[in-house]
Amino acid sequence: MLISKTLSYYKRQEIRDALLRHAKDKEIAVKFQKGFGKRPDTLEYSNDILEMARNGAVSFHCSEELWRNPLQLQTGMKKKEMDNLRKGWDLILDIDSKLWVLAKITTYFLIKALKEHNVKTISLKFSGNKGFHIGVPWEAFPEKIHGELLKDYFPEGPKRIAQYLIHYVSDNYIKVDDEKIKFGKYEIKINSLIKALNKKKEDFLKVKCKKCNKVLDLNKLKTEYEYYCDKCDKSVFMQTEKTYIKCPDCKSIAKKKSTIKPKCSCGSCEFKTEFDVSSIIELDTLLISSRHMYRMPYSYHEKSGLVSLPIELDKLLKFRKRMVYPRNIKDTKMSFLEREKAKQGEASDLILRAFDFKPEIEETKIKIQKKEFEKMDYSLPEMFFPPCIKKGLQGLEDGRKRFLFILVNFLTNLGWNYDEIEKLVKEWNKRNSEELRWNFIESHLRYHKRNKENILPPNCTNKGYYHDLHLCTNKDPLCSKIKNPVNYSILKARDFNSGKKSKKKSKE
Repeated sequence: MLISKTLSYYKRQEIRDALLRHAKDKEIAVKFQKGFGKRPDTLEYSNDILEMARNGAVSFHCSEELWRNPLQLQTGMKKKEMDNLRKGWDLILDIDSKLWVLAKITTYFLIKALKEHNVKTISLKFSGNKGFHIGVPWEAFPEKIHGELLKDYFPEGPKRIAQYLIHYVSDNYIKVDDEKIKFGKYEIKINSLIKALNKKKEDFLKVKCKKCNKVLDLNKLKTEYEYYCDKCDKSVFMQTEKTYIKCPDCKSIAKKKSTIKPKCSCGSCEFKTEFDVSSIIELDTLLISSRHMYRMPYSYHEKSGLVSLPIELDKLLKFRKRMVYPRNIKDTKMSFLEREKAKQGEASDLILRAFDFKPEIEETKIKIQKKEFEKMDYSLPEMFFPPCIKKGLQGLEDGRKRFLFILVNFLTNLGWNYDEIEKLVKEWNKRNSEELRWNFIESHLRYHKRNKENILPPNCTNKGYYHDLHLCTNKDPLCSKIKNPVNYSILKARDFNSGKKSKKKSKE
């Protein structure tokens, strides 16, 4: 029965043409009734698709990566070999949820976030079952990121973008109000989420200390009330607030004496509640690996019996699954990943923010050195800063986000506290030709506050930072002896202190 349905669908010339259009430079995997066919594979001719359908092909999948020759791919290839073969990659955000309405709302806000990052070439399609695919074509991205070829950042690039966008959506569009979650104008009760998704309250909500940003256990953050019995001199502690209770020992009246609020280990009693978007959706983009596949537009879905159909962005919230039964697909003019409309570099702001906002989340080609020594217990003054940091502090025209990343890691390693860092960053930002938005700086500082691990700034040899930003002059003799700006400051301070000691001894 399934073969007759799929064969009838793939016999349509316009369907086969739509699949071929999308298959260019992509590795293809064909799913038959008994499993996937051989890999690697490609789609070159319309009749090939028809022949596959006659042999039991039910759905077609393609790679996110674009290849020079997909047929040269082999299992066990080294990364360098794959990088040489790869032309680029498309960003595909794969959003699924057990609650259909949440899949829609999350997709809506992710598209909104992309638009706010100046990305204009955005495609959308129904995944074929429980969610949606959002696509940004490779042609919209810059050729390089921090001096390195962006095409070689797969799957790190899409993963970083997905994590950054989840944070951005959680931070800007979703609010926690008592026992409700507000997704823009749409509200849903937390208890409804617990029942629908079979999860606990703490799976959705994260409670953080406003002072130190530490994530706290929701179950332990409960206010207690002390009741005191004058007759038997007994104190009773409860989590229910009343004017008085009956003493459990002498049965007399015990009056409320005090309210004991929960405390963080830093001593603060002020907390904030944040909603975790990843708790309600299955964002497969975070789990991708090299040669990862997604269902092609206009492909049949073997489980749902529906078609993975491209959708206009403004019709997302009105979309209904009944629209995508094979018999209801009338034309295939609309495409997914409209490469011809993309302008190179329009997604530059997005990729830079994704890499600079949370640069420690993955190992990538940007070598970020782990700490080699303990953080200083006092703040080293600016007189000991290396020339590159001093030059950057004078203000920049380009690379302000990259320098912010360098600066914060540099200062934390030199013992500066976050009040001192915030003050210096404010002064530096005013000197820039165009100031960074303060909410971006605040988000960056918040991340560093809650990150316990002490990370060094990139090494001096990383051209994507100091050289590309024209910060490195290499005129100071000490620069040739160090690998990291932090090492420069420590050696400079050590020489300064040893000089003071030698002068003291000579006077004696």
